[in-house]
Amino acid sequence: MTVALDLVSVSAGYGDNPIVREFSATLETGTITTLIGGNGAGKSTLLRAIYGTNRFFGGRILFKGEAIERLPPWERLKRGVGFVPQGRCNFPHMSVDENLKMGCYTLPGARHEAAIARVTGLFPMLRQKARIEAGNLSGGEQQILEMAMVLLLEPSLLLLDEPSLGLSPRMQGDVFTTVQQIASTGVTVLVVEQNVRGALLISDRALVMEQGRKFMEGPATEVRTDPRIRQAYLGGNIQPTAA
Repeated sequence: MTVALDLVSVSAGYGDNPIVREFSATLETGTITTLIGGNGAGKSTLLRAIYGTNRFFGGRILFKGEAIERLPPWERLKRGVGFVPQGRCNFPHMSVDENLKMGCYTLPGARHEAAIARVTGLFPMLRQKARIEAGNLSGGEQQILEMAMVLLLEPSLLLLDEPSLGLSPRMQGDVFTTVQQIASTGVTVLVVEQNVRGALLISDRALVMEQGRKFMEGPATEVRTDPRIRQAYLGGNIQPTAA
């Protein structure tokens, strides 16, 4: 087993109080892990803590064995941590090709063409719609474009926050297929997803959060069939274990 990310008693949030509390987990290289929890559980806060865009209260974030919890986001990006936040994050009045060129802004100019060729090879739709304004793409196509813009920098860890939010069932399927394609290249994926059933079907492991703490973790197949998770998915409540 090769460890991509090791979270050790991570506490993070905003203002004076942590939202995520003492959260620990280990992600293996090349796997997909789904992070599950109700609204306000701390899922997005944990992703932002890994990327470094909120207040860090304590613990360790080890990426490929290196402590990164004190590094700014751009340094984490350089080391291979990519983040696609929730909501549209492209340039809607620029073409697909122009968006991809913007995604290359931190790369040396000599590498731009090869980087764009690599991601459009992975996602041919981007080549087919290169001259179309990003805002005129479907929601699922925009999500794929946004993932591609991050993949241009060749991250080895990709953080995805609600990639299928607001999409039709068909487009959700396209996004999940894209996530599988990304992981098949050796990228480790940690995804927060409101379509829990769909995300677990493509995942290797699952982490369950409640009230900022880890409630459960395990193989996705086991978590998916756990009665407590099935109850929560259908509208019941999960009570966290004692810290």
